[in-house]
Amino acid sequence: MKKSILAIAVLGAFAGAAQAQSSVTVYGVADIGYKANKDEGAGGSMKSSGISDGAVAGNRIGFRGTEDLGGGLKANFVIEQGISPTNDELFATRTATAGHQVDGQSAAANGAYSNGTNRQSWVGLSGGFGEVRIGYQYTNLYSISSLSGYNTTSEGVRGAENYHLHGQQVVGGTRANGITYITPNFSGFQATVQYGANSPGRESIEVGTAKIEGTRLGLRLNYAAGPISADLAHTQTKSRSTAASLTGLSAFGVAVPTTASANLGERTGKLTQGAFSYNFGVAKLTASVNSGEDGGTAATTVNSKYKSAQVGVRVPVGAFALVGSYGRAKTEAAGVNTFDEKGYQVGAQYSLSKRTMAYVYHGRSKDEGTARAALWAEKQSTIVGIFHSF
Repeated sequence: MKKSILAIAVLGAFAGAAQAQSSVTVYGVADIGYKANKDEGAGGSMKSSGISDGAVAGNRIGFRGTEDLGGGLKANFVIEQGISPTNDELFATRTATAGHQVDGQSAAANGAYSNGTNRQSWVGLSGGFGEVRIGYQYTNLYSISSLSGYNTTSEGVRGAENYHLHGQQVVGGTRANGITYITPNFSGFQATVQYGANSPGRESIEVGTAKIEGTRLGLRLNYAAGPISADLAHTQTKSRSTAASLTGLSAFGVAVPTTASANLGERTGKLTQGAFSYNFGVAKLTASVNSGEDGGTAATTVNSKYKSAQVGVRVPVGAFALVGSYGRAKTEAAGVNTFDEKGYQVGAQYSLSKRTMAYVYHGRSKDEGTARAALWAEKQSTIVGIFHSF
């Protein structure tokens, strides 16, 4: 009997040790609201209202894990799936185009969905040297614009969806395949280096003498200590094509047509981001700027330049918080502002708990660029919703 008790105790100790060394966390976001959109322009006007994906954060479900390998070394992974709780497909789609869709509507000017539901899927190692990650992951672009608190308002409502993100699409977007190295924290300073594809796909494909390349390099330096947070980053992409089209092989060895670039040769895109915030206690003030160019596109050699700026404020009042922002974004091509938008957004948040919040946002924007005739130039939207994280 004593031997049996001793054996059970030993097994329990080993099980406890194994559990302490490895852990997996399930997490996610459920955010749903009631939204009303109104857009006006050369095409007339369009209104929509109804249940919508929420405006605080993208809905998702994820798995995060870590294993202690000993000697201060850990193995880490994240698998994160975007979902859309207001769409009948749920796991097969996620909200895109700044979350403007209402009741499953998918119109170009009024929101859309994406079947690219993978938000993150990477594995890495961390220790005294910092952290290395490899896989499909958030870019520096997205980390600064959307994850670091410089946008006090909502990306899912008019008037705050463009200005902090402007230009990202031409230098790799919000997430892509790559390798990331994050340094240890040195008295509040931390640096991040990223290298990989300038799209979710491969960095290069080569068939005979025909070749397509697309690479991205990002450098970020951030500082956070006390009430101050600051970021400075530069991302550069290079695209090169030696053929107008070619046929390659899929990962399973199946021949697939791959469209290359009508603009043959090498082109370089770049974007510099700067952001700053200061928390006075009674209010948090934020500011961000973007400046870059695309070096031409796959279809044209015309170089477009991107500039944007946004300022914001968050004022806590007990469980309430009042938020607001104002921004402007421009796209210039051949000396003409094809996109020139100004917008503002205001809102209120009420924290029901650490994980649950009720909110209301209202925003308006107006585009005075030359391409506005084909778009809805004046837009506004209002949403009331509930956000919950788990």
